[in-house]
Amino acid sequence: MNEQGQNLPSEMRNALHNCFAQIRLARATELAQLGRLREVEAVLVPNGEFPHNARELDLLARVAARQGRFDEARRRWNAALQIEPGNNDYRQCIEHLTPARRIVRLIANSHETLLNVLVWMTIAFAAAALIYTFRG
Repeated sequence: MNEQGQNLPSEMRNALHNCFAQIRLARATELAQLGRLREVEAVLVPNGEFPHNARELDLLARVAARQGRFDEARRRWNAALQIEPGNNDYRQCIEHLTPARRIVRLIANSHETLLNVLVWMTIAFAAAALIYTFRG
């Protein structure tokens, strides 16, 4: 009976720890959905120490990948795989970080830059056409 009394606080401590971890992950997920990515990292890495929870590492990897920090994302997913070796979702995410996919993602994210270049080329062409027309 005495051993049960000693285990109870430990069990309660573990239950509270798990409950707070679920709340932390839920809050971080909500922030990620709102696009508040720096706050996600602040919630999951409050003292600069990365979590030992695979789901939290997965969310941090997704944030890093979304921000174009692909090497960091790969490290986080690999760490998550160390905790849950059978998780195929983490493996697939790592596979999507190939160099070719990085290039496609960078091109997709730089559509504004491409548009600016096209606008300036059009303006330059129009100016050249005007100069050629009125020059002679």
